[in-house]
Amino acid sequence: MEDSVVEHDARNVPGFSLIESDVTGRALFVKGEEQLEVFTANRRDLEHCFGVDLIYINLTKKNVVMLQYKMLQAAGKIDDQVDWVYRPDSQLDSEIARMKLFSAAHAPGPKEYRLNPQVFYLKFVKKDAAVREGGIVIPLDHFEKVRVDPAFVGPKKGLRLSYQSLNGSYLRQTPFLDLVKCGYIGAHTATTTEFRSLIDAILDGNKAIVAAVQQKMAE
Repeated sequence: MEDSVVEHDARNVPGFSLIESDVTGRALFVKGEEQLEVFTANRRDLEHCFGVDLIYINLTKKNVVMLQYKMLQAAGKIDDQVDWVYRPDSQLDSEIARMKLFSAAHAPGPKEYRLNPQVFYLKFVKKDAAVREGGIVIPLDHFEKVRVDPAFVGPKKGLRLSYQSLNGSYLRQTPFLDLVKCGYIGAHTATTTEFRSLIDAILDGNKAIVAAVQQKMAE
């Protein structure tokens, strides 16, 4: 189910037209003079390096945002509302550790502005829900606050993650993409350039980069 959602989102950007797609997982979307690249990292070397499933690079605004997908499980009801929980595991810890390897950021250029220069986001999707239902998107630093907040503790060591528990502090898919497209979130230009060089090298089959990341993780 998670793979299906990633594949769907990788080929759907509202308001944009898909004009190129290749076997490396790269897709190019355009809208007038705007250009947006989407890379499917899921189960590829890109995921092994960055710990994410999907990568958005706005070629016009020069920002990059990376997204990791997680599934929510239904866990009964609270006040007649379905209680949705996510149960973190060791795989999540490994993914977050990989994200943090790339958390260093350059200062913005003189004409750049971001509401938030965070690169890494998590998207939580209800298990067995329709692919188009969207899900909940939050930045990595917000998730880490939620993870240690007793108010979000659910059954069987799960985290309660729903529209109700987050109380409005989340993004839906469309507003999230709107922020990516207008350049209001994601890395500044210099950081994006470095990410793009890494992504291109990995797609070209440079296994030395993947090995270097794995070595760094083991230190």
